[in-house]
Amino acid sequence: MHLDSQNISRVTGRPKVGHGGSRPGGGRKRRMQEDEIIMKLDPMSKDAFDKLHEKILQGDIKAIAIFMSYYIGLPTQKIENKIEATLNSVSVEVITPHELVKIA
Repeated sequence: MHLDSQNISRVTGRPKVGHGGSRPGGGRKRRMQEDEIIMKLDPMSKDAFDKLHEKILQGDIKAIAIFMSYYIGLPTQKIENKIEATLNSVSVEVITPHELVKIA
């Protein structure tokens, strides 16, 4: 097996493995495909909304939460970052001169 120098990683020295780049089926769906999916789901939308309404009237908490999250939106989520670190103790010695030298 002959390895071309362009296929060897300069960092690891191992053969490069192709994981990136474009490939069939990768990436976001085209707008036309999204529209086709919406058109297929559209006939079921009335039934879905009716069922959601029915569950809300029964007091189903999950149905109420789904409705409210779309009706008024989700609350702003607070993200807290906590960074903890420990430092090794460092000894600092300050050397001061015994005599003050005047520069004229």
